[in-house]
Amino acid sequence: MNGFLLKIEKFLDIKNKIYIIGLFFASLIALKEVINLSYYNFQIFSYGSLDFWAGINPYVNWNHLSLLGKPLDFFLYTPQFSILFTPFALLPGWSGVFCWNFFTYTLFYYSVFSLPEQFTFVKKKFIFFYSFLLLLQTLLSEQFNPVIASLFLFSFTLLEKKKYFWAVLLILLSGFTKVYGIFQLGMLLFYPKFWKNILYALLIGVALFLLPLIKIPGNELITYYQSWIKIIMSHSLTPLRFDTIYRPFYILHNSIEPFIGIISLGVLAVLYSIAVFKHKLFKQSFLHRVQFLGIIMIWAIIFGTASERNTYHIAIVGYALCYLCFQPTKTDKIFLWINFVLLEIVPIDIFCPRKVAIFLLDSLNLGIIVFSITWGLLVYKILKSNIGHSSFQTIEINRTSILKAEE
Repeated sequence: MNGFLLKIEKFLDIKNKIYIIGLFFASLIALKEVINLSYYNFQIFSYGSLDFWAGINPYVNWNHLSLLGKPLDFFLYTPQFSILFTPFALLPGWSGVFCWNFFTYTLFYYSVFSLPEQFTFVKKKFIFFYSFLLLLQTLLSEQFNPVIASLFLFSFTLLEKKKYFWAVLLILLSGFTKVYGIFQLGMLLFYPKFWKNILYALLIGVALFLLPLIKIPGNELITYYQSWIKIIMSHSLTPLRFDTIYRPFYILHNSIEPFIGIISLGVLAVLYSIAVFKHKLFKQSFLHRVQFLGIIMIWAIIFGTASERNTYHIAIVGYALCYLCFQPTKTDKIFLWINFVLLEIVPIDIFCPRKVAIFLLDSLNLGIIVFSITWGLLVYKILKSNIGHSSFQTIEINRTSILKAEE
């Protein structure tokens, strides 16, 4: 048995083979969706993109049916997303699904394995495989979330390599396609040339804002955006529909609903206040910049107003980043695997009966509650950290020893 496990470990040590394994599963998922004609999100993305180029406002005039003859859900993405999705929308449906899943999977794979060299290959494998089941779940519904997770990671890597223009471009691209990524802009505080990077952000932001003018008349642009905001607001009307930190509170008393947006922004303001207060710490320590990135990735999901189960792929990647940057206690390890079970194992029907999953995740809200507590503990650890005890080299040596012992 030990010999067999060693052979598997040796096999997985090769990056190309890891990629091929994941691609195999991505192909199976795409094949299943094509055979069943159940690639609904891909159809929504395609119709939204094609409507844009046809001069039709998809946020107002939406009456598309799926290949199975059922009404498709609303198109909620930005006009920038419609433009960028065009190459996939122009493909025949079956081949478009395969190409889209290959693209999102490949992008995520390379975003993880191109992280800065301070992350060893073992650590990159941990991030990839710890989030792998959620990645497959997002591929099953052709979600955009792996791309957003990838843009978080690529942007961070570019910032660390001092390629600030390209990092800011990817952050803005993420923000203009799905808002989560825009909050990474605050991390520019930790890097040199802050005001120059802010100027980059302003110029790129204006360019992306005006990008829909390649098809939309100038006098209709604001109205177009307003119709998008209106449908977004109506979609995120009640916390009961979404997997956010607010749902357990809303069940107890729905008076929290009007204050959700204010609370989320307030928490974000507190996080960046910590960043300003500990500015020297984050500027000098690679370790703490990674931790802050992970905390922001988690915050964007659990404090979101319309986060769904598949969006937790973004958060779980952020969690894996954070975990690797602390010397884990027994409590940390317990939370690591409880979160893995609740967020990645329980939602999958072949691993957990559906009735049990509904009870644990929808009735008791255990996934949201446990993960929110975990996030709070991560924030607490950053709060109590300081320069004198944050040497990346020291923690890196200790962490490597732990990983080798576990191997």
